[in-house]
Amino acid sequence: MQEIHTKLLISRLSLVQNIFYHYIHGMKRLIIPIICIICMLLSLAGCHERKPLPSLEFADSLLTDAGDKSGALRIFLQIEEQLQSRQDPYNKGLLYERIGSIYYGQMNYVRAYHYFKQARENFQVSDSLRKETEATLDMAASSYRQKDLERAIRLYSAALDLADEQADERLAGAALSNLASLYVKSGRKQIPQDLLLRIEQSARKASRYGPHTMIDVQLLKHRTDSARHYLQLAEAQDNDVLDLAELQYTAYRIEALSGNFRKATDHIHRYIYLTDSLTRSTMQISAGITEKEYFQEQSAFAEYRMKNRIFWETTVTCGIFILAGIAVYIIRQRLRIQRERNDRYLLLAEEARAEYRALTRQLEGRQNTEKRLKSLVASRFDILDKLGKTYYERENTSSQQAAMFQEVKRIITDFSENSEMLRELEQMADTCHDNVMQKLRQDFPAMKENDIRLLCYIFTGFSPQVISLFTKESVANIYARKSRLKSRIKAAGTPHTDLFLSLFG
Repeated sequence: MQEIHTKLLISRLSLVQNIFYHYIHGMKRLIIPIICIICMLLSLAGCHERKPLPSLEFADSLLTDAGDKSGALRIFLQIEEQLQSRQDPYNKGLLYERIGSIYYGQMNYVRAYHYFKQARENFQVSDSLRKETEATLDMAASSYRQKDLERAIRLYSAALDLADEQADERLAGAALSNLASLYVKSGRKQIPQDLLLRIEQSARKASRYGPHTMIDVQLLKHRTDSARHYLQLAEAQDNDVLDLAELQYTAYRIEALSGNFRKATDHIHRYIYLTDSLTRSTMQISAGITEKEYFQEQSAFAEYRMKNRIFWETTVTCGIFILAGIAVYIIRQRLRIQRERNDRYLLLAEEARAEYRALTRQLEGRQNTEKRLKSLVASRFDILDKLGKTYYERENTSSQQAAMFQEVKRIITDFSENSEMLRELEQMADTCHDNVMQKLRQDFPAMKENDIRLLCYIFTGFSPQVISLFTKESVANIYARKSRLKSRIKAAGTPHTDLFLSLFG
């Protein structure tokens, strides 16, 4: 029995182990493809191909060689968008310097000043002192074109200090030359003599813009004749429209100071004509419009990307939910099938255990039956032993027959009157004939005890003659009672009728 219990326990443990193994491997086979599909969808939703950005040199070539200011500005704005997320202040400064130059060339001095200021701030972060000085000069020039002379003077003075710090004569000369022009046009501020002397010295060393600066120096010294001389030299050197316009305005001031108002009027008319033509040619292509169109395109593209992103995110989300639903459904189906399989295995195990218990009970019943049969056989041998002793002690004597008669009579009396002996007979009948006496009492609870005793004698195989000795009735009466009980059992039709009738003989 202990071995059977051990085998059942091992079989149940192996059953649980197999269930867990198949469940885990089934889940792995199901989840891994789902994860791969989700990753593919996410990569599809997140893929945005980026074109390589053109360089600043390419935009410069467009600006200088082809004169395509709009194309160059678009490239600069694209580069600006990409540089926003990078820590590269020097290149940002170069970029803003170029954008400011485009706006300055188109006479949009407000936007030019804005970009030149950003360029200077980035150059300050990158510790590029020379580029910071150049950006400061550009800011001062934008302020001068906006007629903000005070701010322009401050910026040119700051640029001069930076140039002196670097000992850069070229940058210092540019700052000094423009300071001279500012002091001339302001007309209200007295220039320091040491500064005026330095401006004159720098102008005499300069090659191209020296005459321009000397005009301003002579005007600051109130020497109109000398200023007119340098004006003629400057007009002979320059062919730039903007510089020629400035020279016409300077000539207007010289003639006005000299009292030649007719010539001053001619010069101011030429100045207005040149400025107007320059403004018309410059405004044919507006950098502001180009920037506005670019940002509108970027806004439309960003809106398109957002819609596309929302579409793909929605698609991926729906796909994930659908896959999750399918996975849940498949998992539930697998769990249901596995649960049914487990229930079937457990039912089989329970049936095996029940069968084992039934076999155990049958074995125990057989052992008990064997014990009872042994005890009955032993009791029957006791009877034979008593008869044998009586026969041996009184062999060939007159009292032998009497003793044997008394012993047989006592045995018969025990069978007829001793309740203990009757219980042994019932046990013998139950043992040999499938609990026939218990079934008889169940099927016929109202049957008399005498009839039950008679049926017990019949079922144990006693003949009518012996039964008549037990009951002290005639043999004919025993036959009659036997026939009546047989008819009664047959007519009752109980579940065990066939068993009862088979024992009547």
